[in-house]
Amino acid sequence: MTVSPTQTTVPAVRLSGVGKSFGSTHAVRDVTLDIRPNEFFSILGPSGCGKTTLMRMITGFEEPTEGAIELGGVPAGGVPAHKRDLNMLFQSYALFPHLSVHDNVAFELKVRKSHPKQAIAEAVRDALALVRLEGYGDRAISQLSGGQRQRVAIARALIGRPSLLLLDEPLGALDKKLRAEMQLELKKIQREVGVTFVTVTHDQEEALTMSDRIAVMHDGRVVQVGTPEDIYERPATRFVAEFIGTSNFLTGKSDGAVLTVDGLGTVPLPADAFTGEAHLAVRPEHVRISSGDPAPPPERASLPATLQSVVYLGSATRYHLALADGGPFIAETHGTGPAGLTAGGPVLAHWDPQASRLLAE
Repeated sequence: MTVSPTQTTVPAVRLSGVGKSFGSTHAVRDVTLDIRPNEFFSILGPSGCGKTTLMRMITGFEEPTEGAIELGGVPAGGVPAHKRDLNMLFQSYALFPHLSVHDNVAFELKVRKSHPKQAIAEAVRDALALVRLEGYGDRAISQLSGGQRQRVAIARALIGRPSLLLLDEPLGALDKKLRAEMQLELKKIQREVGVTFVTVTHDQEEALTMSDRIAVMHDGRVVQVGTPEDIYERPATRFVAEFIGTSNFLTGKSDGAVLTVDGLGTVPLPADAFTGEAHLAVRPEHVRISSGDPAPPPERASLPATLQSVVYLGSATRYHLALADGGPFIAETHGTGPAGLTAGGPVLAHWDPQASRLLAE
């Protein structure tokens, strides 16, 4: 049965003003957020942003310097990691090389000494079926591929049916193709078991693919929480727009209708624009280029530019431009894009103003 994320009155995880300092270094600052039951939630950010420290506080490996954490509505302060109803999947998988697949998966239940031998065998069989490793119980860990080892680690983490599973860069040890496959597989498994997954990652594509919601961290703070679409299409800050995917930026002064940019003139703004100093973010896939004949419709924003280079990416073609003020700009089209454009020649970059985003910071 597939279980969808639900909103209830009791979050799976609640963080209230959580901070963590190591001496004079503030690793996490004033984080407040709720993670919903049965949700696939990602904490995303660059190295050093505080995401791993935040996860370690949820697991109980670290105690907050300030604020409070609740798990399933129960305060977690002072509760050691082994007494929290959660499990953790490490990037290294932490499998026991001297044990078989069956014994690795069964390890937690054997340590608990709360399940009879037959019940453990049935639980291992079900866990291996969940990760599509039926018949692999007798194999040695050394006989498995990287993807299979990760599946064993997932089965072991879920066999005790924790309320919460935390994943630390879970796909970082896999090659690109296998990583893409396992992103979908993890999402499928999470839906089937109905356990709240919280993953920590610096991989934007991974977070966008797997998550119901994402928290983006920067300099110890959560700067935006939202669905993958929210984060990508409606970034709250310039940092989010830069970190998630690729964006073009124009910086100037907004009067609510147009942005005035030194050296470039005015550019029309989206309907929800505010006034004051601002950054206009435009994703490359929203930008089209032409030779200027015919000119784009007047309702589109447009800027003259020089085509510097063309990069064919297979499914898309990327055009690197230089604006009149010397600033870089990127356009991207599906397939091969328009013909007849020459590197070094003049072009017009144009886009729908409603596809842009005005940011205050």
